[in-house]
Amino acid sequence: MMKHAVTLLLAVALVLLGACKAENAANDTAPALVPPQQSATDSATHPASPGGAAVVPAVSSGSTVIVVLTEGSIGVQGQTIPPGPAVITVENRGKEVHNLFIEGEGISRAAGDTIAEGSSSTVDVTFKQGTYTFYCPVLNHRELGEETKVEIGTPSGAPTTATTTAPTT
Repeated sequence: MMKHAVTLLLAVALVLLGACKAENAANDTAPALVPPQQSATDSATHPASPGGAAVVPAVSSGSTVIVVLTEGSIGVQGQTIPPGPAVITVENRGKEVHNLFIEGEGISRAAGDTIAEGSSSTVDVTFKQGTYTFYCPVLNHRELGEETKVEIGTPSGAPTTATTTAPTT
């Protein structure tokens, strides 16, 4: 009799355990795994970047402009920048934090937050023909020479000029 009671008790325990597992499995719904969407720029790289792996923004039309910041200077790649849409890639090759601020012909904006040493940022702008001032708005960097004037849409296909303003004392 004792043997039948133990067997019956084990059978009931197994049935209850199985029912609990089935109920938990029905209530457990794992979130569906959805692969992340890949953007058009996920595989783009710039061959001149350290290691060749910096993302280059996609521009459906317009210009890509590289601006290099260091202590005391702003360098704009020697190229003609036509009026119209442009993506400006700002590279901080200095030892301090920097940023780029653009003023002129309907534009007054920064390239995001400050840019750490060895980092870069991008800013989308639409240029009109005219003169633009590029400068670093961090602390007194502008007064220390981190400013340049850029001519957009220079007539006769002449190259864009970019000159650094020397600090005045």
